[in-house]
Amino acid sequence: MKLKKLAEVTMWLPGFAPDDPLPEARCTAEIIAFPLVSQVHDAVPVIDEGNSSDIAVRVIEVAADVPAPKPLRSVWPALDGSLHAMLRGEVGKFEANLAAIAVLSLLDADNRFPTDEERSILNRYTGWGGLPKAFNPEQDDPAWRARAESLPDLLGEDYTSAKGSVVNAHYTAVFVIDAIWEAVRRLGFRGGRVLDPSAGTGYFIGAMPKDLAEVSEITAIEIDRLSSRMLSRLYGQHGVRTLTVGFEKARLPKDWFDLVISNVPFGNYQVPDDRNVPYANFLIHDYFFGRALEVTRPGGLVAFITSAGTLDKWEDRARRHLASQAKLLGSIRLPSGTFSQIANTDVTTDIVFLQKLGAGEKATDDWISVVEAPYAMCDGYRRLYVSNWYVQNPDMLIGRMGQKSNGYGLSNAAIFDGDIGSALRERIARLPEGVHHPRAARNSEPSGKQQRDIRVAAPEFVKPGAFCLTDDGRLAVSEGQELLVIEGTVSATAAKRIVGMMAIRDAARKLLHVQHLTDDDSRLGSYRLMLNMAYDGFVARHGYLHAKANKLAFKGDPDLPLLLSLENYDPEGGVAEKADVFFRRTVGVVRKVDRCNTPEEALLVSLHERGCVDVALMASLLGQASSAFLPDMADRGLIFLNPETSQWETADAYLAGNVRSKLEMAEAAGGEFVRNVDALKAVVPADLGPGEIDARIGSTWIPARDYAEFLDQLLECEGCTVEFCAEAGAWNIDVPWQGERSVASTQTFGTGRISAGELFVVTLNQMVPTIRDRDPVTDRYFVNTEETIASREKQQALKEAFGAWAFADANRCERLVRLYNDQFNSVRLREFDGSGLALPGFSEVFNLHRHQKDAIWRIVSGGVNTLLAHVVGAGKTLTMICGGMELRRLGMASKPCYVVPNHMLEQFAAEFLRAYPGANILMASKDDLVGDKRRTLLSRIATGDWDGVLITHASFERIKMSDEAMTTFIEARVYEIECAIRASKSQKRGNRIVKELERAKKSWLARLEKLAAKSKKDDMLTFEELGVDFLFIDEAHYFKNLYRFTKMTRVAGLPNANSERAFDMFVKTRHVMDKHGGRSGVVFATGTPVSNSMAEMWTMQRYLQPMTLRSNHVSQFDTWAGNFGESVTALELSPDGSGYRMNTRFARFVNLPELMTMFREVADIRTADMLKLPVPRYCLETMTAKPTVELKEFVATLVARAEAIRNGEVTPHEDNMLAVTNDGRKAALDMRLVAHREPEAADGKVNLCAERIHGIWRDTTAFRGTQAVFCDLSTPTDDGRFSVYHVIRAKLVEMGVPGTEIAFIHDFESDTAKAELFKAVREGRIRVLLGSTLKMGVGTNIQTRLSALHHLDAPWRPSDVEQREGRIIRQGNLNEEVRIVRYVTEASFDAYIWQTLETKARFIAQVMRGDTGMRSAEDVELAALSYAEVKALASGNPLVMEKAGIDAEVAKLSLLKSQWDNQRWSNQRESATLPGRIEKLRQRIEAIDADIADRVDVRGQRFCMVIGGQHFVERAEAGEALVRYYVEAKARTRKIGNWKTSAGEIVVGQFAGFDLAVSIPTASADGPSFLLKKRRAYVAHHSDNPIGMVRVIENVANALEGRLAEVHEDLARAEKRLADILAEISKPFDKEDRLTQLLVRQREINASLDLDKGNAGAMEAETEVA
Repeated sequence: MKLKKLAEVTMWLPGFAPDDPLPEARCTAEIIAFPLVSQVHDAVPVIDEGNSSDIAVRVIEVAADVPAPKPLRSVWPALDGSLHAMLRGEVGKFEANLAAIAVLSLLDADNRFPTDEERSILNRYTGWGGLPKAFNPEQDDPAWRARAESLPDLLGEDYTSAKGSVVNAHYTAVFVIDAIWEAVRRLGFRGGRVLDPSAGTGYFIGAMPKDLAEVSEITAIEIDRLSSRMLSRLYGQHGVRTLTVGFEKARLPKDWFDLVISNVPFGNYQVPDDRNVPYANFLIHDYFFGRALEVTRPGGLVAFITSAGTLDKWEDRARRHLASQAKLLGSIRLPSGTFSQIANTDVTTDIVFLQKLGAGEKATDDWISVVEAPYAMCDGYRRLYVSNWYVQNPDMLIGRMGQKSNGYGLSNAAIFDGDIGSALRERIARLPEGVHHPRAARNSEPSGKQQRDIRVAAPEFVKPGAFCLTDDGRLAVSEGQELLVIEGTVSATAAKRIVGMMAIRDAARKLLHVQHLTDDDSRLGSYRLMLNMAYDGFVARHGYLHAKANKLAFKGDPDLPLLLSLENYDPEGGVAEKADVFFRRTVGVVRKVDRCNTPEEALLVSLHERGCVDVALMASLLGQASSAFLPDMADRGLIFLNPETSQWETADAYLAGNVRSKLEMAEAAGGEFVRNVDALKAVVPADLGPGEIDARIGSTWIPARDYAEFLDQLLECEGCTVEFCAEAGAWNIDVPWQGERSVASTQTFGTGRISAGELFVVTLNQMVPTIRDRDPVTDRYFVNTEETIASREKQQALKEAFGAWAFADANRCERLVRLYNDQFNSVRLREFDGSGLALPGFSEVFNLHRHQKDAIWRIVSGGVNTLLAHVVGAGKTLTMICGGMELRRLGMASKPCYVVPNHMLEQFAAEFLRAYPGANILMASKDDLVGDKRRTLLSRIATGDWDGVLITHASFERIKMSDEAMTTFIEARVYEIECAIRASKSQKRGNRIVKELERAKKSWLARLEKLAAKSKKDDMLTFEELGVDFLFIDEAHYFKNLYRFTKMTRVAGLPNANSERAFDMFVKTRHVMDKHGGRSGVVFATGTPVSNSMAEMWTMQRYLQPMTLRSNHVSQFDTWAGNFGESVTALELSPDGSGYRMNTRFARFVNLPELMTMFREVADIRTADMLKLPVPRYCLETMTAKPTVELKEFVATLVARAEAIRNGEVTPHEDNMLAVTNDGRKAALDMRLVAHREPEAADGKVNLCAERIHGIWRDTTAFRGTQAVFCDLSTPTDDGRFSVYHVIRAKLVEMGVPGTEIAFIHDFESDTAKAELFKAVREGRIRVLLGSTLKMGVGTNIQTRLSALHHLDAPWRPSDVEQREGRIIRQGNLNEEVRIVRYVTEASFDAYIWQTLETKARFIAQVMRGDTGMRSAEDVELAALSYAEVKALASGNPLVMEKAGIDAEVAKLSLLKSQWDNQRWSNQRESATLPGRIEKLRQRIEAIDADIADRVDVRGQRFCMVIGGQHFVERAEAGEALVRYYVEAKARTRKIGNWKTSAGEIVVGQFAGFDLAVSIPTASADGPSFLLKKRRAYVAHHSDNPIGMVRVIENVANALEGRLAEVHEDLARAEKRLADILAEISKPFDKEDRLTQLLVRQREINASLDLDKGNAGAMEAETEVA
């Protein structure tokens, strides 16, 4: 029976007919669109949304189990302002202060909180700001002199701190504080995280309205120890966190607080902040504003009482910085005398209200200037200058402006005689209302987001662009809501093809759909039979689906990729096999987990179904309230509550990333996060020592003030200033004239032409000095060789001097080491474990490797962008597909877009649908963006619910961002630059920082003008309107040419020109990342993240880690290079080969482990060594050719040419070292390449290669093995010039190799021709293929029969070697072992270049593996050889070999020296702390001796124990009493579910002359302990029975002698260790002399070999650049 007849009689098989319902689904399925075909009308199950109330009820029940909000805070009694009314005069305040101190001492002694009466006494403490005479024992007033003399004894160790507070410890009147709280409430503040950075004893906290205090988390900072102790006693029991430290030293997280409120200290002095922040050098009151804005969240408020000078002083640097960070909501000027009653000061102050700007927000700066006050504002006739804010808003001034004496002269003062309180309330009513909004809940996890309902679409639904049949049987294509009839517009044959492919499509979709619904494989048979019949019938009539005519006919239907995935097509043979779906199940049923037995199981299900810790889901699965399992999981360290997001996270996620920053946040969040603090402290990276850190000039982690101090010491002057601007990535310095004229400046570390200061700023900015003179005849500048060499030598001396100075001082060393570790050594890499992934919908045909699952889990759960740096063959494509589908399933992405190379589109789409047969994807080729098709395609992308949009690199670029978006992006960059310019402008002309910023601004404005000049685009949809919210970029290295602003010209490995394609990608990635909080949303995939230079890493980081770069002050390329690179300048060939130019390249990279840790936060690196891919083994052979006499003579001429270049006898355009190097390489290959009349070398490389090729050809004839020959230094020619290619072919033909089996890749230009060539090589018809690295590298798939690969010459870069050898060492090669042959000519450049290539390849491998033992290494780029290298190689100079040996020994000894330096640093730190420890041990001995002497003998019958005032002489009765106190103490310990902690102890009685107490632990796992207390406390751990408890306590009391002996032993050990350490410190490094000798010799050899590249020829070339 014919196929058509068979189909008709079996169309509806059992279970396949329209009336046969599908089995009820246990789970729902993805929406699947069935195009309408007239003969098919399936009934499909649909979930009735109207009858789903029971589902809603279950959801509500689960949601109700979510932990309730935190209970309201217990609030302290409000601060009573009348307490201060009774304080009259200085004596009254002094006495009130002493009374408060006495109460504080009592509270400390009793370790308790104050009663209401004691609280009143403490609140009358007003500080020492208005009482300087209390600290002056030399004054005339005898009463005050007596008070001053008594104060040191009364204050004890707090005396110095209290005396220092006289300058600015002025307390605030309560009515002013009440008014400020009223103001922030008016502004919209309703509670949140509050910080008082200058809290005193807590007046602002005490006066805080109760409703705000109940819902706020409060942190208070107070530098004065006495005030801080009072603050803790007053408010500590209510949860207020107190830090006794200066604001500048407090470790606070950025962007954290909702409100910062205080009366800040005033003064004409600065604070010691060592960080390179713009406000580091502000006066103290202005500094507080800058620091407050740093720790305030965007949209948060700052409300400060500050000196009027903040707004009134002429110098506006501080105000410009504030304007760049915040908008001024208002300011109220308080009159002189407001604080006189409480603080003894008549200072005029302002209450300033700021709101921190959000991302992209701008604020006006019209309040920055200072102008003359109008007459109406002034009290008198003097000319006064005030802030423009008050001139514009005079009603915010209380009183009129006048002048008063401040003890040093007249200063501005507000003068007012009325009721200040009423006037203040009137001004507050004029502030804006409701501008502050509560912090948005940062919940990136979709825990509250229900998964999409999975159901079958209505039969009438048709995908956009799909072919279908109308009701009357006509062929049509869907366009939006309409069907466009196309019958008659396509040929009859094409129509038959389309209808046949529609039948296959529908059958495949039905089969895939049913696979999701049932696990009964017997029900799939009928569907599978229909698919086979439809396919077989079509193929019999029209050929394979992959046939060109079929693909062309069905082009445009979104399911074309599905059809192509149904065949395993072999393009070489033109045949196809059916895919697995024709024979077996490919997708399993997704089974939903309804119940779990353990919290661990519930956690795994939560991660699988939500991608995060979903507490509600876990509670539902366990059938328990969250309080029943969360505390236990938290106690065991399985999950942690993140204080930043208020979300639960798994331990592997929380204890990774910037753990130092997380630690700061956990510590700032309060006592309930003590578990987080302990866990984070355990994983914080171990500190690096000074011997491991490379401190270089220009490193941004070194404070500017340290650079200034270095210059002061170096130039023997005072007053050097150094300034850094992160936005510009530039440094600027100012050296006093004494320093500029010193001998050190002009001779020791500088020259007469360029001073040490100028050299220092050049070095800071990563530049190399070049001295130029003007030719009076031509008026052109030329390089002064002599002065340039001298200046570069001085620059090197300057670098060495700074390197030696940086860690020389112990205190500075300690501080710098701390700064470096905090900034760069703070990341713990997360280990991603994807072994538990189930991947619903993923084909059962595939088996993912472990590294692929781990990478998928990284994409899903990492929370940051991802770089899949996987070697070729590691399965990057499948990893990206699975990652995108998981993101979409979890609701983390709604429309992922995959951007792939042009030639990979169809292959990528087919693999997508083989992996996820039910996926709904849209494939957009370059043809789809031509003409009117572009509008249709963009509409389909925007309106469709796609699992993936697949698009080529070229097509992606053609989808434009809107002009508005581009303008906004550029204007944001310009605004950032303008803010930096305002913050950096100084009185000095030609300021370097402003110059660099203006240069960058000009570049952006030019781009903006270019955008505005374009003709307006059509009304097509733009990229941001398409709904794409996740990007996967395959072969991302094509986008490396990204713009940058740098002072380095032509950096090797980075582009010289800015690629519009890369800029377009940059803007689009920023747009997508903005949807994910700026940290995720993009996945890059490339096998070569680093190919030319390590500097390329910065480009990848710039795409994927902008926030990380910014937080580390390395977002500018120059600052990144300053921290991690060291550059040199050398001559290189221009890209077009027409000339030569100076090029800056990195000679070496430093601090590599920290750089790689930062990089590996996003980079998932998988090298071939890591994966052990199934590739053939290889045998490396080296064929050595002897040099001919002609070659030796030619090399001698090269030496002469190099000598001429060195001496400046020729210009760079006439001859240069790069030309010499290239000629030397060509001569090593074949002399006829440089002198075509030279005779052939019988034993030359060409003959050796031909013979080896022929031998392998003969040995592999039976297999038809193939070979690839790489040669970059010659090309096939048709003009009679000598060509290595033609010679090799002629020799092979002469030896018997058929000419038809030899091919040059240069002869095959088009993609089609190359595909045919590669097919012929794979089949063994072409057995010898010759080509260059460029033409035969990426995309050359010829590995099938490749038996040998020949390197006729050495390429320039390790990546070139990798690309060459990647043709043969590749999956799919049928050989188990292959040969790689290198050809080297002795006494030529070959061996040296190969050695260099191998060294650099090892370096790349070590870096990619994350080898932390290698802290610095040379860069991977290979430059031209120097004059001396040429000469050494030509003459067999032994220096080359000696250098290799010396370099190895220096590296080893340098490592030992680094370890010795670290040990010495550690010893110095320990030697500084040991004397204190020894003294404490001696004190402990004295205390224990005294306790033993006072001990009462209660042994045996003399037993007596007092408990709770009752005497016990029976041990059993005493034990019972102890048990009661033990149980009570345990009850006070933190209960399960109560995250608060309590600590302390209860005195319960006396025993043996000691107080007997029981401790209250901070964690339930610890349990209480009994203590015997006198001069020391002795712990007695509890027993399980009453008698045992008594015995334990008795044993402690009777064992004091043993403890005394132990302390004596500890003391002896400590004293011996101190002596030993001091002896070690005095010892020198035992290999110091040897290392010094080697370094001297190394420099000598480097100088002889010109390895600094600083030759005259190179400098001459700089003239051309100029």
